[in-house]
Amino acid sequence: MTYKLLIGNNFILGNPKKVNFKDSQIFSMNEDKQGPYINTELFDINGTKIIEIIKNNVIFCNRELNQKFMKRDHILIVDKNGEIILESRVVDKDTIIVSGRFVIEEELLTITQNYISFANGKRIMHSKVKANNDSISITENGIKSNI
Repeated sequence: MTYKLLIGNNFILGNPKKVNFKDSQIFSMNEDKQGPYINTELFDINGTKIIEIIKNNVIFCNRELNQKFMKRDHILIVDKNGEIILESRVVDKDTIIVSGRFVIEEELLTITQNYISFANGKRIMHSKVKANNDSISITENGIKSNI
């Protein structure tokens, strides 16, 4: 089966395996009989782990965060102000949408359903990239395939 990733209104086709930012992995992906899934660990600005997800199952979630949806096909974790920290939603058997707030090298990368926003305020959206079973990288100049 072939799956695609939708992040910040950017379509990543052809089974993306890892999504990187600044040479660091923000999440990995794969699929099984139930469809596509993500694996990730999220950290706060101080480097403390706040979330761990394996195969779309929440393994760890900081007590200060609110787990709204905890199903295989829809994970939604928000902070005390209602801001999305991580959302992973399988739309159909071949499409997964991921959004959230990822801290990499003390820099916040915000992925919404409409755009990807960098710490400097720059936004990217509306790209189509073919991953061809490989990794992709998010850059301020767009999303790039690593092949």
